[in-house]
Amino acid sequence: MKKKAGIVAIGIVLLLVACSGSISSELYIRDLLDLAASPNQVFYTQGTVSVESFGSDSNEDLKEMIVTWFRDAQNFRETTIDFSTYLVADIKIPIAYADNELLKEEQDLLSIVVKKDKLRELEFGIRLDKNVFAKIQEHVREMFYQDLSISDWTFSIDLKNDTRNAQSMTLQTIYANDEPLLYPKTITVKERETVKLSFPDILRDYSYLYGDVFFGTLAL
Repeated sequence: MKKKAGIVAIGIVLLLVACSGSISSELYIRDLLDLAASPNQVFYTQGTVSVESFGSDSNEDLKEMIVTWFRDAQNFRETTIDFSTYLVADIKIPIAYADNELLKEEQDLLSIVVKKDKLRELEFGIRLDKNVFAKIQEHVREMFYQDLSISDWTFSIDLKNDTRNAQSMTLQTIYANDEPLLYPKTITVKERETVKLSFPDILRDYSYLYGDVFFGTLAL
């Protein structure tokens, strides 16, 4: 009997393997400038969520999960990364002031948040909602017998200068076009230029545990 119980336990452990995923978002500088002038607004930008597939037989259930937990999910497709198959969907990601009550009421795993402590500066960063992630975790365990850990997820932002002028900003504790920026560094983003911002583990984990993390300051 003990041997059988051990086999069952091993089987459960093998089933509860980690499920990885990622969220990437676009962030337009014009949206940040408009938000600085309209602090009560909530804007929505384009994003992409990728979730490791549990097998072709489970894709319809996985689509349903993505539709349930991610805003306006559509345009589903598959992609292969490092020999693993991922289900990908386009989603919407909110951008708002950190103290916006509507943002607090909505259930988005990832939000882009801003605050304005100085007259000519707008700080921007992210908010990860661990309560939303916990609900997704529970759903994945019940439906797919898989584990879900925030440490297996990556997050990034494509910061795009869609204005007609070069824009000055200061970044820190983030990767900018794969350059690690531990300390504040001021950069100039040229017209139509895109800067890829990738979140290091410590930024992701801190936001997951404590909420808002600000890593950029845009000169107004």
